[in-house]
Amino acid sequence: MSTYRTVGKPIARVEGVHKVTGRSVYTADIQLPAMLHCKLLHSPHAHARIKGIDTTKARVLEGVERVVTAADLPKFEPRRMSNRAYNLLADGEVIFHGQPVAAVLARDAATAEEALELIEVEYEELPTVLDPIEAMREDAPLARRPVSEIDRAEARGHATVEVEEKASERPSNVASQVKFTRGDIEQGFAEADVVIERTWRSAIVHQGYIEPHATVADYDAASGELTIWTGTQGQFFVRDQVSNILRIPETKIRVIGLELGGGFGGKISLNQPLVAVLARMVGRPVKLVFTRSDDLTSATPSPQCVVELKTGMKKDGSLTAIKAKIVYDSGAFPGAPAAVGAILIGGSYNFPNLEIESYEVLTNKVSVGAYRAPGAHNVAFAIESQLDMMARELERDPLEVRLKNAVGKGDEMPSKARYPSIGLKECLEAIRDTEVWKSRGQQREASLPIRQAAGKPATTGKLRGVGMAAGGWGGGLQPASAHVELNGDGTITVVVGANDITGTNTSFAQIAAEELNVPLEMVNVVTGDTRTAPFAGMTGGSKTVFTVGRAVKAAAEDVRQQLFAIAAERLEANPEDDLESVDGEIRVKGSPDKSISFRRLAGITTGFGAPYAPVIGRGAISARQQAPGFTAQAAEVEVDPETGEVTVLRWATAQDAGFAINPLSVAGQMQGGTTQGMGIALWEEMVYDEHGRLLNPGLLDYRMPTALDVPEIETHIVEVPSEEGPYGARGVGEPSIVPGPAVISNAIEDAIGVRVTEVPITPERILRALGKI
Repeated sequence: MSTYRTVGKPIARVEGVHKVTGRSVYTADIQLPAMLHCKLLHSPHAHARIKGIDTTKARVLEGVERVVTAADLPKFEPRRMSNRAYNLLADGEVIFHGQPVAAVLARDAATAEEALELIEVEYEELPTVLDPIEAMREDAPLARRPVSEIDRAEARGHATVEVEEKASERPSNVASQVKFTRGDIEQGFAEADVVIERTWRSAIVHQGYIEPHATVADYDAASGELTIWTGTQGQFFVRDQVSNILRIPETKIRVIGLELGGGFGGKISLNQPLVAVLARMVGRPVKLVFTRSDDLTSATPSPQCVVELKTGMKKDGSLTAIKAKIVYDSGAFPGAPAAVGAILIGGSYNFPNLEIESYEVLTNKVSVGAYRAPGAHNVAFAIESQLDMMARELERDPLEVRLKNAVGKGDEMPSKARYPSIGLKECLEAIRDTEVWKSRGQQREASLPIRQAAGKPATTGKLRGVGMAAGGWGGGLQPASAHVELNGDGTITVVVGANDITGTNTSFAQIAAEELNVPLEMVNVVTGDTRTAPFAGMTGGSKTVFTVGRAVKAAAEDVRQQLFAIAAERLEANPEDDLESVDGEIRVKGSPDKSISFRRLAGITTGFGAPYAPVIGRGAISARQQAPGFTAQAAEVEVDPETGEVTVLRWATAQDAGFAINPLSVAGQMQGGTTQGMGIALWEEMVYDEHGRLLNPGLLDYRMPTALDVPEIETHIVEVPSEEGPYGARGVGEPSIVPGPAVISNAIEDAIGVRVTEVPITPERILRALGKI
């Protein structure tokens, strides 16, 4: 039984009331004197040469202050142009539908929008490359100029992976590739009793955050200082990036990360450099807020992926070999998680023989970014579906097959790195005990008992099936720091620089309260900006509590030591052995009448003529070992073979949190990620036409799961402590999205006896698999 007082307890989010009552301040709420509103003209073509831009009519429209094109912007070294951050506006060539071509600055947003219609651009269309497999052909046209010196800084914030990436030796659409090998692949397949080979496809999907991208920037020419208000998961990352692009010292840049209306990995940086350049150019504040259409067309969605997979298994359920070719569609700029995908597809189970190749391929689609365990759901869909197929072929229990082969501490990843303490097996065991999984195999038809003979697909009546899958995420690593301060009234303030989007500030308050043994109400957490806060890495990669939480714990321990030192002198006690902190007092153990309150300690450290220095605890850590998190999930679905409609009836998610500092928050993360995995599996897809134009740039056509689609999600928190996380905690934000597509795919096959190898698994695809269309 836990001896902790505050951590490990379910606590409602401290900032939740402000959000649900509309009192939180978002970037779109910012209003500054003389501020100009920015709107961007987006390319209507996926690939074209810009032959000319005429802004005359737009410039003379009443209320327009400036129209800006690439000709007005700073020029960068050609090697920098491989990365989207330096491509502020298209210069001479557009390489994806929706790429910004010009910016209008006006006194109000409506005028800026009107002026866009007055800009005349002459394009010469160029050949488009849209399919990543076709783009890899030697005779394929180039989607863009060859890339070089790819910047992986943002990607490393989500997953810290150190592998050798190879670039193509000749001009090619392949931006990078990695390869892992182990054992003898041919011998592995020769030893197998069943070998299955399939190709698996997953679509481009959007992160689905509520708040579109938004930034406000103001440049003070007199001081040379630039201030940026923005919705970002990494305010220090934005500061560093803007400093590099604008060549302004970081001491002159202040980034204020405001409340964030969702991010899921897609809100690190996008328009901040452009808005900063525009503000410096006009000497006035500039505000850019994307519309929903802007965001769907021009932000950084999750990549399309094609996986060619061959796997082998023995009759006893032992895996023998895996051969995989993974192709990620990176869009027009590098940024796809090729290395991560290569590790994950062969990283959940012990394959004695493997050969894994992964490619990042450029096409004339919008460039991609992170989405909650970037790249993981794509490869999990392939390997977890194929594991089920092999188990079914050999008439073995698919969960027991996974348990037999699951990785554990000390096992080798495809990259040859070894796992620290992990909880994959424990998650599988937890799912084995759920009612969802135990109920499989029962006669569960919702209408007539019309299942056909084994091996033949059912074609009439609604049928039910149960499926399961597992998946994980390695996590990111970044240094972190925090301050904990004793206030004049004896309360505690925690100061961090990590942007809170998932309730991490509540967890930080719990950690500080635990270390000081004070009521949670005595602790307040402040997220400072890049000028006022200690450094923290980006909020992503399931590492915020794992890294910043450690720094908060260290800072609180520092405060406790300082308080004990002062109290020991006042109470004539030994600070090492005699004192304890209880409810806002430092007491002599066994003598509660001998005590000094936090309020009194504050008075003698902050008051006039105070004999002691202010109590400010500092915590700074370096993170060198990842704490991978795993999940196993099971679901029951109902399928109508007449229409192809799928209804999700029940879902159970088990996930290793290491130690759940706030079980309420952890369960919420598990449910949220599971819901997004469900959306990827059944509904979500960004659809492009043959010219590379997005056909569904709005939420009426881009289908996301609603409350009517999602059943109650049963959560089971598994706790296998990590070696370095606070109290053994590990990241929880990423893993829950990973298995969803495979869970649904396996459940559908269990229901109707056919396998769909492409997500989303739409009614049309089900009917096609049944041979009805």
